[in-house]
Amino acid sequence: MKDYGRAAMILGISMVLASLVFGLFFFASRRPQQTINVVGIASKQYESDTVKWSLTLTEITGLEDLAEGRRRLYTSLQELLSFLNERGVRAEQINIIPPVVYERYGSNGVEGYRLEQELYVISEDVETIEDLALNVIPFLDESINIYRTQLEFFYSNLDELKKDMVAAAVENARERAMEMLKGSDMRLGKLQTLRQGVFQITQPHSTEVSSGGIHDTSTKKKQISVTAHATFAIK
Repeated sequence: MKDYGRAAMILGISMVLASLVFGLFFFASRRPQQTINVVGIASKQYESDTVKWSLTLTEITGLEDLAEGRRRLYTSLQELLSFLNERGVRAEQINIIPPVVYERYGSNGVEGYRLEQELYVISEDVETIEDLALNVIPFLDESINIYRTQLEFFYSNLDELKKDMVAAAVENARERAMEMLKGSDMRLGKLQTLRQGVFQITQPHSTEVSSGGIHDTSTKKKQISVTAHATFAIK
């Protein structure tokens, strides 16, 4: 009987201790945790190392001279290619898109055709291509009709730059949180949640932002920025 009594006493004590531990954990889990929410930001200017130059040639024809318009467009294309070759643009940097024919409408229906021939140059020699694009018209024969020309600038190591910017934004979020706690008896705890914002790639000193992100390719010099939304525990 004594053994049974001792076993019952041990069991009772164990149950009390288990209830006590469970209760402590329960109340600890129900107690609201103190946290701090901050938004970190990182911004940097950089310069593009790759350029894309797009050009569109055009010819206008009547209803009866479409074939002649095609020949003129082809001749213009060959003259433009010779011009680019003479100025150091290599053949492998040039991409030619097949010509497109559009119908021209007037008051009496179809009056003729507009032919377009597009090509683009991709090069790491940004300065040379930019200079050519800005001064191409005076050097070409007047019979060559350039309908549209456009420069776009890119950065070949953009993915690595984005990684660096995200890391910098997270560090900035931590620094902001620590600054907010200065002068208090609270200390910054572990990072609990983290969410990256979208990248804004704009012209330098631009204030333009978009909820879906921006990637402006119109300028050689650019500015990239990103935010990091962080929640830290407070001790």
